Amino acid sequence: MAQRETEHVDNTNESENADVRDIEKRVNHTPPLRRNVLTALVQDFGVLAILTHQCPYQFPGLKVISTIFFVFDLVLFVLFSAAFTARFVLFGSQAYGEITGELSDLMLCACWPIAFMTLTSLTSLIASNAYWGRHALTIVAYVMWWVVCFWALAVLFWVFGDLIAKHEISVQAGEGVRGKRLPMMVIIPAVSVSTVAITGALVASHSYDISARMAVPVIIVSFLMVGVGILLGFMLTTYLFHGLLSQGWPPPPQTASVFILVGPMGQSAAALQQLGQAARVYRKFVGYDKGTFLTGEAAVPLEAACMLIALLLTGLGIIWTFLGVYAMVSRALQKQLKWTPSWNAIIFPVGTLTTSTTLLATEMDSPAWRVVTAGLIIILLFFFLLNSVFTLKGIWKGELLVVREDPRVKRKMQEDHKVR
Repeated sequence: MAQRETEHVDNTNESENADVRDIEKRVNHTPPLRRNVLTALVQDFGVLAILTHQCPYQFPGLKVISTIFFVFDLVLFVLFSAAFTARFVLFGSQAYGEITGELSDLMLCACWPIAFMTLTSLTSLIASNAYWGRHALTIVAYVMWWVVCFWALAVLFWVFGDLIAKHEISVQAGEGVRGKRLPMMVIIPAVSVSTVAITGALVASHSYDISARMAVPVIIVSFLMVGVGILLGFMLTTYLFHGLLSQGWPPPPQTASVFILVGPMGQSAAALQQLGQAARVYRKFVGYDKGTFLTGEAAVPLEAACMLIALLLTGLGIIWTFLGVYAMVSRALQKQLKWTPSWNAIIFPVGTLTTSTTLLATEMDSPAWRVVTAGLIIILLFFFLLNSVFTLKGIWKGELLVVREDPRVKRKMQEDHKVR
């Protein structure tokens, strides 16, 4: 009798251990962005709102669609911010340790200010130019930009400081090699700095009745930020490309993360073009007219130089886009391509490239760039709908956003059971 009870207890413990291992496997091997899928959704709504608003081919309903994306962007940002803040309020140092202990989660912290930047851009583009917004919301967008500028820099220093202090990274493959593989998400903090620049350029260009005295400081600081974004983006891209050459593609669930390489190139190219337009087309340097650089005469060659560099960056962004497509097709041919939340990494980076092509279409008055831009927007909308369907399906099944069973709770229950 005692032997049967012992066997029953052993079988129960083995079953519980198997359940715990299964849950831990689902949690610990969650593909990148799954635990932060809401952040990616906020960015996606934001960039699609901007692209549909600035699309070279407009129809009456497109501005309405852009406004709807803006509203969803705002609502999701509030929800994400509340959830992110509540995590620290409720769990404190444990939550901080979990975020800083996982490289992907650490890098994705830079998505929070990026999401806020999309709201800043849309406040300038849509809200400040609405009949109920005007100059009051221009001031709001202006303040939002300065806040997010310091916010993005603080996150940049914190993320890389923590990465240097606490993590050991390997650049080589093979057994016995110490350190982790650097995730593709490491480039997101660099993208956030370039996003500060394009956001500042939009605020300085499109905010309702913004004065030159307000706009020019934003333009100058934005040039500083885009310089950081370009150089840091090149350094990290070189490192990541070396990782691809030495270690191959990322694991199948993370294949779509290759598109992240597009981000620094597309965003920096768009920022330079918009900053050049702010200086000359929107006549901010003419209105300021101080020194030798901040003049109307200097704005003309400045815009030309910005356009030239933007073309170079756009070309490299196109190459990275095709590399991402190649990676996806390669996985599909190997029958290893399956939707994961990492597919959300396609929309924002390619969206930055689309912003650049939108501005190229305007600057060159080019039908070819207009067609390319419209085609990219349609493709991005397709992937947005695809990601939305699978995301809602995952939430319904309890696989995304909320984990129905926490392995730590299970383990604690086991320990209490053994004590009794």
